[in-house]
Amino acid sequence: MVKKIQLNEEQWRTLLALHEAHARRSPTETISVSERLLSNGLVGCDRQGGKFLTEQGRERLNQGR
Repeated sequence: MVKKIQLNEEQWRTLLALHEAHARRSPTETISVSERLLSNGLVGCDRQGGKFLTEQGRERLNQGR
């Protein structure tokens, strides 16, 4: 179980946007991601600049707001 990291509204919306983009197979390069989401391991980046939810990010999303 992932520790429930406190997220502000913008960070929460970013996780939701990445989840929805992945479900629609949409590009994620234009989604702005805060350094906090990256440093806490909730979001990762690929070599092309795309962003994705890590396993921790998906678990945090499933914990709810």
